[in-house]
Amino acid sequence: MWHFRVTLLMVLFYDSSYSCRSAEYEINGECCPMCSPGTRVYKHCTEYTSTTCVPCTKESFIDQPNGLSICFPCTVCDPDRLGLKTDRKCTASSDAVCGPLDQYYCTGTDNKGCKFAEKHKICSPGQFIIHKGTTSTNTKCGDCPDKTFSNESSSTSCKHHTDCQSLGLEEMTAGTNTLDSECGTRPSYGLIVAVLLSVLLLLSLSCIILILRRRKQNMETRRIERERTSMIEKAQDEDNGAHELIDENRRHPPELDTIKCIKILTLTVPLP
Repeated sequence: MWHFRVTLLMVLFYDSSYSCRSAEYEINGECCPMCSPGTRVYKHCTEYTSTTCVPCTKESFIDQPNGLSICFPCTVCDPDRLGLKTDRKCTASSDAVCGPLDQYYCTGTDNKGCKFAEKHKICSPGQFIIHKGTTSTNTKCGDCPDKTFSNESSSTSCKHHTDCQSLGLEEMTAGTNTLDSECGTRPSYGLIVAVLLSVLLLLSLSCIILILRRRKQNMETRRIERERTSMIEKAQDEDNGAHELIDENRRHPPELDTIKCIKILTLTVPLP
């Protein structure tokens, strides 16, 4: 009895699993031939006709034998939102394969390639690149060790601070992890005093020259004023003299005096 049940189950399993062959699909009780990769079912087979297949349209694909009436849409490798580029274009029989953009690395994958990507980390000034990023790994940064610096982004190494003493100079500003040391020479106190005294001397001379120039200008101004006053007074005197002469002429016209003199002479001298 047990043997009969096992045999019956095996027969049922065989009938349900192998009702259609591997290159066929079952539809409406019929085993129809599958369409090849790159094509889809346009019409299913009937008792008298075979399956009608048509190629997948642009931007769609089917990558295996099928009994589907619709092709799959091609994967879009979006550079703006996903950071991806197309490594292999989509065809009717294969989907597109995406990869990370330059300076990006893949953060999500599947059996078809990269699904998401992020930009490589940028090492800041004061750091250096320990491991450069790849298509699958991010950049790894490290801090510059003591007495070294980097003043640019994504430096591959750190530079040593300048040794001012070895150059015969003094360190004016100590270096940091982003800046080099600044070297120079410190002026002596004697030089500072000499410079200050020179400045004071120049200022004193400038003041003396300014005072003398002002004094000379004042003296010249007073001289001009005196001359102008003298000229005005002289002009006034001459004007007064002219008025007196005019008045005198008015009182005693010169013609009348001459006539009087002739008359007197005539009366005085007897005629022959």
